[in-house]
Amino acid sequence: MSKYDPLTKRLAAAKGGEWKASFAELEKLLGAPLPKTAKSGKAWWKSDAATPQAKAWAGWDAEPGKTGVVFRKTAPVAPPLEPKAVTPVTTGDDTPPILKRLEVTPGWGMALVAGGVAVVAGLGALAFRAIGRKKA
Repeated sequence: MSKYDPLTKRLAAAKGGEWKASFAELEKLLGAPLPKTAKSGKAWWKSDAATPQAKAWAGWDAEPGKTGVVFRKTAPVAPPLEPKAVTPVTTGDDTPPILKRLEVTPGWGMALVAGGVAVVAGLGALAFRAIGRKKA
């Protein structure tokens, strides 16, 4: 729970796209005084998601003035997406579609055999080389 949660709730309840608040109103809402930097400059009011105060007004721009702040709604915060159900592809039998695609092209079998032969030949060559080095 953040000390800025009351501000988040107040902005969520705001009617329209703008809410003006004096520093005194904000302090009353938060139940604590604002930091000096909040009243003296714009840096504290940047919409930087890394700061706890900026998280409180996510979806709003904060424009500070001499006596208060104007919050303006930016973009509506999108609700989280709900996962959609995935409908499996059915072909009438229990064979997975990926296997059916492999069966369609018989060249895969030869490619796998050739690849296996190449691996075995490579390992054999390495073994002979290692044996040759040990004897020398």
